[in-house]
Amino acid sequence: MTSAALICAAAASFLVGGGPRAPAALPRASRIIAAIDYKDPAVAAEFQKVQERPIELVEAEIEKSGVPVPPSLNEMDMRLMLVELRMRKAGTMPGGGKAAPKKPANYGSKYEEALWEKPAFKRLIDDYRARGNTNALNLATEYLNSPRQAADRYAGTGAYDETVAAIDAAMSAKVEQQVTSGRVAFGGFPAAMGEAAIRMTLEGFGPLASLSVDVSGDGLSCRGAAEFETVEAAKACIDKYDGVDMGLGTTLEFKAL
Repeated sequence: MTSAALICAAAASFLVGGGPRAPAALPRASRIIAAIDYKDPAVAAEFQKVQERPIELVEAEIEKSGVPVPPSLNEMDMRLMLVELRMRKAGTMPGGGKAAPKKPANYGSKYEEALWEKPAFKRLIDDYRARGNTNALNLATEYLNSPRQAADRYAGTGAYDETVAAIDAAMSAKVEQQVTSGRVAFGGFPAAMGEAAIRMTLEGFGPLASLSVDVSGDGLSCRGAAEFETVEAAKACIDKYDGVDMGLGTTLEFKAL
């Protein structure tokens, strides 16, 4: 019997006859079974490895990854859950070779922007999704898009304080940018500085090939773009100034182009 056939036979046996654990029609289990292609050689090979492990070790490995195992989940579903977790972690899940989603030209919300621009926040959200923490996901969305509404709806509990602390930490985590050219975009300088002062500040890292500065619509800050003559100067500037608090709720933003 082939590995793929072995999986199908095992699945039928457990789902019809049950195992040491009672069969359960849990949403999480159903999604896993539907997501696994039993005929895929990579799935079959990984399932063979998982099938050889005692169920206690299977459960321990799943929980070690941070995913809770429902007590009513049957053994077959549990083994398939571990297959999916292993393959997703290794990047070998069937369909994993599909093109990555394209970054939107404009963000529809602050939450969407954070998912693209803040890697630590994206990891936090992925963790909430993996653990099925719907409450934390809902809070994260509202907290970024409408902080006051989130506080009115969820504040006053330990879970709220803990989740908000995790979100704030992820949002403030320094983003390590890939700097491959001397070009940078910036924002957050006080409008009173003007182009001459901004040029002097940036040239502290190295000569500029070009600089453009525009005053924001509210007349309070400046944003623009600059091109250093070397990549090293651009990286040093980003490392020094990106995320610096300028006071009065203004933060400098530097992005590699």
